Amino acid sequence: MTVPEPEVKALLAVAGIAVPKGVSVVFADAVADPSVLAAAAEAEGLAGPLVLKGWGSGLVHKSDVGAVRLGLAPFELDYEASTMAAEAAAAGVRLEGFLIEEQAEAGVELLVGVVDRPPFGPVAALGLGGTLTEVLDEVVLRLAPISRADAEEMVRGFKGAELLGGFRGAPPVDVESLIELLLAVAGPGGVAEQLGQRLLELECNPVIATPDGAIAVDARLISREAPDKTRPEPPLTDFGPLFAPRGIAVAGASTSRPGFGNTFLTAYKELGWGPGTLWAVHPKATEIDGVPAVTTVADIDGDVDYVVGAVPAAACADLVRGAAGKAKFVHVISGGFREASGEGTDLEDALGAVARESGVRVLGPNCLGAYSPAGRQTFLRNAPTEVGRVSMISQSGGLAGDMVKGGAIRGIRLSKLCTVGNSVDVTPGELLVWLVDDHDTAIIGMYLEDPRDGRRLTDALHAAKGRKPVVMLVGGRTAQGGGAAVSHTGALVADHRIWNAIGASTGASIVSTIEDLLAAIAYLQRWVDADIGGDLDTLVLGVGGGASVLGADAADQAGLITTPVSDQGQQAVRDLGYGVGTSIRNPIEIGFGPVSEPDVLVQALDPILEVQPYPDVVVHTNVQAFYSYAGDGIERLFPIIETTSARNWPHSRLSLVLRNLDCAPPETAARIQQTCLNANLPTFTRFAEAMTAVAAAKRHARNQSKSLSG
Repeated sequence: MTVPEPEVKALLAVAGIAVPKGVSVVFADAVADPSVLAAAAEAEGLAGPLVLKGWGSGLVHKSDVGAVRLGLAPFELDYEASTMAAEAAAAGVRLEGFLIEEQAEAGVELLVGVVDRPPFGPVAALGLGGTLTEVLDEVVLRLAPISRADAEEMVRGFKGAELLGGFRGAPPVDVESLIELLLAVAGPGGVAEQLGQRLLELECNPVIATPDGAIAVDARLISREAPDKTRPEPPLTDFGPLFAPRGIAVAGASTSRPGFGNTFLTAYKELGWGPGTLWAVHPKATEIDGVPAVTTVADIDGDVDYVVGAVPAAACADLVRGAAGKAKFVHVISGGFREASGEGTDLEDALGAVARESGVRVLGPNCLGAYSPAGRQTFLRNAPTEVGRVSMISQSGGLAGDMVKGGAIRGIRLSKLCTVGNSVDVTPGELLVWLVDDHDTAIIGMYLEDPRDGRRLTDALHAAKGRKPVVMLVGGRTAQGGGAAVSHTGALVADHRIWNAIGASTGASIVSTIEDLLAAIAYLQRWVDADIGGDLDTLVLGVGGGASVLGADAADQAGLITTPVSDQGQQAVRDLGYGVGTSIRNPIEIGFGPVSEPDVLVQALDPILEVQPYPDVVVHTNVQAFYSYAGDGIERLFPIIETTSARNWPHSRLSLVLRNLDCAPPETAARIQQTCLNANLPTFTRFAEAMTAVAAAKRHARNQSKSLSG
């Protein structure tokens, strides 16, 4: 329902938001006596020039049907109202009344709004308003309610921010009044929060900002007839038995055609599960692949916390129902549910209903389950068994395998990983809530596509801020979200912007590829306990001027700053014989290669970092150059790595970009990476990965600092 603008303006005024002085006249009165408009304006003491607007419950965009007139004198109101009504009727819109207002002075036109975007709830928006909204299609977003810090960052961070400071000789606007307006609309206790679940979209466009303040010239509110009835969040589950079950049952293993169920049985046997802790569930067999079989989960003589369901989709609800009172978790690996549409949607709804009725928590459907080396929990064979402090949540089973195996190659040691698939019951948000308080988890990574409990997820991200770094890879960010509201704010709040807003509001790092996710996690694993600040300063140093420039470009794209090296540091580099025809300001070109001494990098970095301790130092080398300029030159790389990584710079995080690593034979490339792992030196193959990882570490360090100071 579109709320008439006079009512919206009254709501804004009560909240302390400046709106134009005006008066409203209902359509019937204006038709009965055309002079009533001019009389109403005079009675209200409105000073020209005037603005005339038509309003009605079905009218969304006034300009589309000619329902707005600017710069009018009182005697022009009657004629313009008659013309406006005719044009609106021709467009199929019936006006219910007219709003007459004093025309605001010119200034910077902005959009300020809040739109409800399930499953995350209200999102606040600030951007250029008026026609520029459609032309530039650019807004900055934050989750609502916003804090004063959020409002200040929004004002500084949107594309038109320079207009506020006095562009091309124009006077600067009153930024503080704009911040107050943002808070009145989207802050704690603001208009959006007062509307609660009735809010679909609130848009003030334009808000005109001038040196004298900010005024909401136009306003639109689209509300729900009645609040949404959403299912209440379940109480927080103890997921300990999921990751360290006392006993495991596998339903769906075959005696004749091995499938997923048989693979799980084999994987669990390899980890030491056996009689008394591992069972197969089969309607006829007494054993499968050497594992005792029972007819139903209820027939198990022993403690079983976790059931793997590799049965057809139509049988999954009965499996969960039969596990009630016996097992805490059922993992449904089967597909054929909502992702298959049609009957699959009904099957998924039924599975969710059974989960709620039975008290059994369901993972999936359409997922691979859980992994935890300490709890001997797995969904892979030959999975790493070393226990770490990184935990991950994934809505993709395939990418979860990448996280385990690909992460191990990078040296990532996992504590826990859980796949959730369609999330019919157990959701990413509640898992994140639990992991934030899990003593064995220090770093959290996530892959998400369609979180069912967006608000719980964002609340958990807020809780993690400053305590544990969270890195998120989100699939489908380029697609427009479904069900967007019809006006500007709703259309502008696209999915990728929502996730960027979530990152900005909660402190989580949002990345674009699985490689970036693993790179950031590996870097954080190495440096999460280091007492090093979050300043954006970053030093780039390595082989090749062109490559160094590309490194600086990647740093800039990641939001980092390559601050120039001090004069003292530059002189120290010159004294080492560098700087003739090469850069020594930052990035620094240091030509180390197959004839260099092991301490070549230490000699360059020591004098720089002694007087200017960059929080992050990204060194890069060209692996192919070690082959191109000496037959066995690659052997000289290993002592350089070991000597450099052994040198501890207490206020700097160090990493290495191995460009052209694929030019080395596979066994040599593996040896290089293993040398770096042994030296606890994070490595990357691309500058973009390195800078994404550095930015994630800096963000966490800043969050920690704010948390401690706040």
